[in-house]
Amino acid sequence: MSGDAVFDRYMCLSVDVQGYGTHDDVRQNEIQRVLLEILDTAASRAGVNRHRWRRQPKGDEELALVPTDETPQRVVGEFFLELDAVLYRHNLQADPARRLRLRSAVDEGPVREAANGFVGRAVVGASRLVSSSAARQALQREAQANLVVILSHVVYRDWVDSGRGTLNRDQFRRVRIQEKEVDEDAWLWVPGARSDQDLATTDAPPAGTSPIATHATAAPSSITMTAQATGSGRVFQAGHDMHITDTGT
Repeated sequence: MSGDAVFDRYMCLSVDVQGYGTHDDVRQNEIQRVLLEILDTAASRAGVNRHRWRRQPKGDEELALVPTDETPQRVVGEFFLELDAVLYRHNLQADPARRLRLRSAVDEGPVREAANGFVGRAVVGASRLVSSSAARQALQREAQANLVVILSHVVYRDWVDSGRGTLNRDQFRRVRIQEKEVDEDAWLWVPGARSDQDLATTDAPPAGTSPIATHATAAPSSITMTAQATGSGRVFQAGHDMHITDTGT
């Protein structure tokens, strides 16, 4: 590939199913079908056009290039709120052993299609974030949570911390990601997670800070209810830093 190859700017959105490999072939086939249905439903309800996404399916994963004119704040905001709500409704009706729990990550930057997939630092970044220990451990620790979202620093800065989107910056916590060639800060959110006080034994807050003890009890059954819950204090270690190191190859 020549150095002057054309790269276009995209949001790179990666979604992965937690615990997919523990299921048998029949269940894996069902998970793949349900995953696409849930992503399509969440996008439709959020007003996001998934038909414009350049998608790379990988069984229990999907890596999608989202055009930057596809209202990024809606992708980072309403789409994830709806995804959490759709997952909640699905899991409410499912057998506990058949719950679907997702990790999702977003990075942004120049990307192009190559001979065997997508090429770009943002593609690598999203893939490392979604498979990071920070994301995996968050769902393991939060047994009732259905979704974890982890954003690169650039995405968080532009579409959450800026106040442009619908997600509350106070619900995110900064984590350090060290995954192979990636060594940088990212921002993690678990919708409906326990309060800081409940998590004090696992990640102590920095000296001089006070845990936030409020939490929401209402189940997300629509975008309106989810957005209200988001604004009412469903907090996952707001403002706390955690250092995560992955040494796996």
